[in-house]
Order: sequence, then structure tokens, then C-alpha cells
Amino acid sequence: MLLLTNGDNNKPYGLLPPDSSSRKALDIFQHLGWGSHLCLLYQQKTDLLNLLVPYIQAGLENHEYCICISAEPLYLQQTHIALWKAIPEFGQYYKKGQIAFISSKEWHLGKGKVRVDDLAHRCFSRLNQALAQGYNGLRISTHNTWMQNKYWNSFQDYEACLDNMIQDYKMITMCSYSLDKCQATHILDLCRNHQCTYIYSPEGCQAIKRADIDTTPDRSHVNSPIPTHYFLGQRTVDPNPNLHILNEMLQAEIRRHSRTEEALHLSDHRYRSLFNTIDEGFSIYKICQSNNGPREYQCLDVNPAFAALLGYPQEYLIGKKLEQALPELYEELNPYLDMVASARKSIHTEADIEAWQKTISFCIIYLEPGQIAIITQDITEQKQAQQSLRQSEEKFYLAFHSSPSIMSITTLEDWVYLDVNEMFCAQTGYSREEVIGKSFRDINLWRREEDPKAIKDMILRGIPIQNYEVSFITKDGESRVGLMSSEIININGCPCLLNSLIDISQRIQLQEELARLDCLHLIGQMAASISHETRNPMTTVRGFLQMLKTKPEYEKDEEYFNIMIEELDRADSIISEFLSLAPNMKLQLEPGNINHIIDSLSALMQADALAHDKFIEIHLGEIPDQLLDRKEIRQLLLNLVRNAIDAIGPQQTVKISTYTQNGDIVLEVKDPGCGMPAEVMSKLGTPFFTTKEHGTGLGLSVCYSIAERHNAKIDIDSSPSGTTFFVRFKQ
Repeated sequence: MLLLTNGDNNKPYGLLPPDSSSRKALDIFQHLGWGSHLCLLYQQKTDLLNLLVPYIQAGLENHEYCICISAEPLYLQQTHIALWKAIPEFGQYYKKGQIAFISSKEWHLGKGKVRVDDLAHRCFSRLNQALAQGYNGLRISTHNTWMQNKYWNSFQDYEACLDNMIQDYKMITMCSYSLDKCQATHILDLCRNHQCTYIYSPEGCQAIKRADIDTTPDRSHVNSPIPTHYFLGQRTVDPNPNLHILNEMLQAEIRRHSRTEEALHLSDHRYRSLFNTIDEGFSIYKICQSNNGPREYQCLDVNPAFAALLGYPQEYLIGKKLEQALPELYEELNPYLDMVASARKSIHTEADIEAWQKTISFCIIYLEPGQIAIITQDITEQKQAQQSLRQSEEKFYLAFHSSPSIMSITTLEDWVYLDVNEMFCAQTGYSREEVIGKSFRDINLWRREEDPKAIKDMILRGIPIQNYEVSFITKDGESRVGLMSSEIININGCPCLLNSLIDISQRIQLQEELARLDCLHLIGQMAASISHETRNPMTTVRGFLQMLKTKPEYEKDEEYFNIMIEELDRADSIISEFLSLAPNMKLQLEPGNINHIIDSLSALMQADALAHDKFIEIHLGEIPDQLLDRKEIRQLLLNLVRNAIDAIGPQQTVKISTYTQNGDIVLEVKDPGCGMPAEVMSKLGTPFFTTKEHGTGLGLSVCYSIAERHNAKIDIDSSPSGTTFFVRFKQ
């Protein structure tokens, strides 16, 4: 563990533990001074993320504008997900735009070149924007896997320029490089151009300050294969122990140069070892051509893998012409061999050799004048696997688009629809063109906007999404309920969701209807059990009241007797309605016509309406006779009409109509009232539920029971302009 200081302004870098503890690293990075220019050398990407996440987290918590730059889209995505998991408030930082993810090509390369002035301009432009938006400063992280040797010197000029410029600005940068891609000279360049360099390897984490390196040229090493200004100063009284790492790297570089000649002597042996041990078949041919004759290809050498692939010994193939030794192969490859021999360019092809029952991949290479090579590989299993994959993809496509569930594929980040199936379009009313490429905010599909956010949050926390109840709205504005199940899938390196939604709206309606029918059934059973027993004593009481009312001594109390008799009659009518709910009511079915019943009641209904300064309008269509209980149909009609009269104001009209529709006989009762709210509509037909001050709540329940006994169905259409009841009788 090392204590690092900035040699220019003596601001502490802090302690960087060898185990890169996330908490300690966060504490360090939160206290970096402005103008810090750091370098990180790593071997494994997990080590890079272990330091990069607290580095970015510190910048976000310090209210700095942060930029992550990389040439690898997958790395940016991994960084994004790692920050989501590590920082509880990351969603808020990301939503308000405090962090940006930018590709290296967009940031570093302009017209294919590294331009120091352009890079510096981008840095300071971003800094000015960050300060103008109220952020404390700018924090940059670059992941430089894109770096090629041809860009190295230009980019190091930029690193040196940036290192000098940012000293007086509110800017912090950390540049990361892979150790596996850096030579020792590259590492020294990085140490010279950064205030501090962390070397992170499985052996631990080492830190080197720029002050530890002597950048003064040493003329005594002018003949060295490595530039003299790369050597470490040896005049330090107490040298930094970390310089041992760089010294070892430099010595290794020197040893590599000194072993070049030895390596050349060993190259032929290595080539032969590689030639004989590689899994691909390798064969070399001499191009032979007589005057004006066709080209012929004589085998010079084959490796064991080539001989094993074809099933011939090496001795049989070497020295023979391809046409003689392998006529099937020659027939397949001859056009390509001539093309390579003429154009001197490599060709890749593959062929199904029926004689061998194999699919072979061929790479024909022009080696040197007069020689070509053929590299072969048996790809039979690979082709079979590809065929299986295609079949699997076709099965998924068929399962996805023919599924009875509402299926969709969306991005995890913004819930942008990538694909939807036919059932999605049928149930929501949206076409695929209206949905694909749009986010959930662009189409008014979710009733609650927090539902997709909650699903995304649970997915990121590893919580499975199974039968999560959501509400959605169709294109026509109809509200529905469904059960959502989601699985995370990867498409082209982007995390996505495979969503399955089952519409349970009809199931919920059916459950509510069954509950209502169960309630009616229970009340009907109660009515059948107690109605007759209640009526008998009431009849006795009514008889005695009538008898007592006629006696002279009670003449002065006649008014009270009349009130009691009226209340008993009212109770008797309620019991009659209550009794009509009984499931075992016996119908007296006989042929009849609803129009005749309406005619017989028209005078009564008109009188009832006129008594309240209201009107009845009757439109009777031509309908057939049917089996019905006249008494019950009269009660059904009177209940519906009286409810309609109660729902309208003076001088308004209730309309009664009959007609046939889709083979059904329809009785329609329409009022121009103010309609019913949804909470009232959901409870219609429930016994004892009423909105009237003196109502019993049994009228509509009786209507539903009568309709059910006559194999009819009651539908209701209600809006602010009025309510219509439709009683549909099956013929």
C-alpha cells in the first residue's frame, strides 16, 4: 500500500489498496485534487471495473459531470450495468444527464487521425458546458483498447499536452490501458505523461509517481536499441522500490532484442512444430504449367491433420499431382486454384464432398511465386449446428408470432419495442409499424407509467417477473388488466426483455358475474325458505287490523289503522319481490308476445309518468311470439320503466322499443337522464343495492332473475346523455 502525492501541487492521491477495496477506492477518488491526471494499467477487465466504478461514483457524488469513453460497446454496457448495481441513485444521475457514454471513435479520431488540438478542444468545451450547467467540474475516464501503434506517438503528444493544460482547471482524467497490449517503452511513456500510474496485476497493485522517472537524456546509452530518455535515473539516493518493475520490463525488452538472431534460427523448427500440430489441414503445392497447357498442382508437403481428414497417409500424397491423388477435391477446387495462381490473392470457399460425406472449408493462399497452400477444416458439425440454430430460430419465430399471449421484445434501458406478435396487435389495436421503434412513453399503452419502471428495477435486482399484474389501455381507449411475465435476453450485446402478457379482463368480469349470481342464488334460497313463513303471520295481523278498524271505539284511530295496513301491504310487496329471486320459482310458460304485454300496460305506464310530469313513448317493431310467463314479463317491464321515470326530469320522455337483432328479440328501455358512474354500474343487480332514498334494492335483482329464467340477457349502455337497458330474449 503506497501513499501518493501530486508533485506539482502537493495534493494527496490517497491510499490505493492492493485488493482495490471498493469502499477505500471510493474514498480516495472522492478526494482527488483538480488537475489530477491518472493512468491505470490492468490485465483483467474485472480489475478495471473494480476501480472504474468507484472512480465514476465519486465524481457523481461530488456533483461533477462524468464522461466514459471506450471503443467497446459491450464494455460501455457492462460499465452502465455495474454502475446501476453499485449506485442506488444512478438512475437519477443518468436521467438528469450527469453522465455520458461516448465511443472512442467519436471522441479521439477525427477523419481517421488523432489531432491534439481537436482533442483538447473537446475536453475544454465539455468542461465549459459542465460549469455552465452548475456542475463542480469535469471527470473523464478513457478505455484505450482502440489504440494502435500508428496512433501511439500522436496520442502521447495529446496526453502530454493535456497533462500540462489541466493543472489549472477543474478537470480530472483517468486513462486505462491493457498491460497485455503495452510494451515496456509504452509503459514508460505513460508514466512520463501522467502524474501517477497504477499497475494492477494478479500480484497486487503498484503505484509509480512521475517524479520517480528521470526524463533527462543519458548520452552514455546512445547505441542502445531503446531510446536513452527511457532509462530510469540511477542517481537517486533512496530509489523508489516500484522502479524495480520498470527496470525489469526494460531489461526484458533489451533481452528480446538480443535474442532476435537466435529466434531466427529456431523459426524453422517452430514452423515445423506448428505445421505438424495444428488442427487444420495444411498442404503446400507447386504450380506446374507446360507451354499452353493447363496448370497442374504437385503436392510438396502435407501435415498430419490434412492426411487424417482425407483418410490417406502423408507418403501417398506428397509428390503426387492433386488431380491424380485426389480427383474429387481437384474437380471441386480447380477453378479457385487457377484464380489464386493468376490473381495472387487468397480465396475462401467451402464445399460438400459427397464422396467423403463431409462439408469442408477451404482457404487457398498464394505463398510465393510458384507455390500455393490449401488450408482445410472439417465444418460438418459446425454446419449441422448452424442448421439446428436456424431451425431453433424459426421455431422461436413461429412460437413468438403464433402465441395466444401478447408477446413483445423491448430494450431494458428505455423499453423501446423491437418486435411484437400478432396477438399484441389484435388485443391492443396498434399495428406493428405504430409500435416498433417507439418507447412506452410514445404510445399510450400503460395505464400506470410506474409499471415498466418497476419491472426494469426488479430485473436489475435479479427478481423474477412472473404473473405481475398490470393495467394497459388499447388504442380505442379501453382499459384492460393482464398478467406480465418477463425474461432478460441478449440481442447484439444489448440487454433486452422478452415480455409475455395474458389478458385477464374477461376472467375478472366472469368472476364478478359469478360472484353476483352466487349472491342471487343465496338470497333466492333464503327467500324461498322464509317468505311463506313471514307472510302467514302478516296476513293474520292485517285481518285483525281490518276487523278492529270497523269497531266504533276505534273510529278515532282509523288513520293509524290505515297506515299500519299500508305498511303491511308494502312489506308484503317487498316479500313478493324477494320471493321472485328464488331459484325454484315455477314459471307458467305459455305462447305470447311482448308487444301485447306492453299494449296492456301502456295506459298504466302513461298515467304513472304523467303523474310526475313525464312522458312515455312506445315504438313496437314486428317480433315473433315466444314462450313466456306474462306475470313475470309485466313485472320486468314495470320495474325497468319505473327506474327510467325516476332517472329523468320533468318534461322528459322514456322510450320503449321492441325489435329483432341477430336472431334475438330485444326489449329496449331508454331514458335521457344523466347516466350512471362506473362504480354504480359495477354493482347493478346486486340485491339491496339502491341509489333511491326509499328504494329496496330488489327491483333490478328481480329483473335479472326473471331474465335468467327466460333464457334472456340484460345489457346496459350508460353515458352522460342517458341510459339504455337491452333485454335480449333468445328465440
